[in-house]
Amino acid sequence: MHKISLLVLCSLTALCSSVPGVTPRTELSLTQEQASHFARLALKCVQKEYPNKPDHTINDGDDVRSPKAMHPAFYGCFDWHSTVHGHWMLVHLLKLFPNLPEARDIRKALSANLSDKNVAGEVAYLKQANRASFERTYGWAWLLKLAEELRSWNDDDGRRWSKNLQPLADGFVEKYLSFLPKQNYPIRTGVHPNTAFGLAFALD
Repeated sequence: MHKISLLVLCSLTALCSSVPGVTPRTELSLTQEQASHFARLALKCVQKEYPNKPDHTINDGDDVRSPKAMHPAFYGCFDWHSTVHGHWMLVHLLKLFPNLPEARDIRKALSANLSDKNVAGEVAYLKQANRASFERTYGWAWLLKLAEELRSWNDDDGRRWSKNLQPLADGFVEKYLSFLPKQNYPIRTGVHPNTAFGLAFALD
């Protein structure tokens, strides 16, 4: 059993009602059984392309593309930031529980999605016209959190995925450095654009 960090708690609270044995009075800890439940949820969606709600500005007729064509690494889970979050959760759970029954499936899905070719496709998308506000800043934050999770993992696959993801992480760092000097006040709404949430993850 592992103590749940505040990060994990914030990330998984919305799902807890569906986990066997979790009630409002349950101690904040995570068993392997519960970790497997969360892993299966993420595995179900990180490679499921539809339904999908893209955050996409269409530049011309050739820019009408499928989610997977636009985002070869992060095309599932209904929207881009959710699939990035799903990848983070799979990595985090595998680090906590290396012997998860789903471990092989997790590694297979991460290898398929986080290839250097797929990440290069994400970088190319980010560099296109009218992408300055793409997933700002919630998606940026989750991508950098995934990069942090991979970089801190003493695992051969993790190191390979971390190296593959680094160009995309660098791209979002550049976006943060370009955007922040232009922002005159914090965004305090309790939803995706919240400045404090994004910065907390980005600083990590």
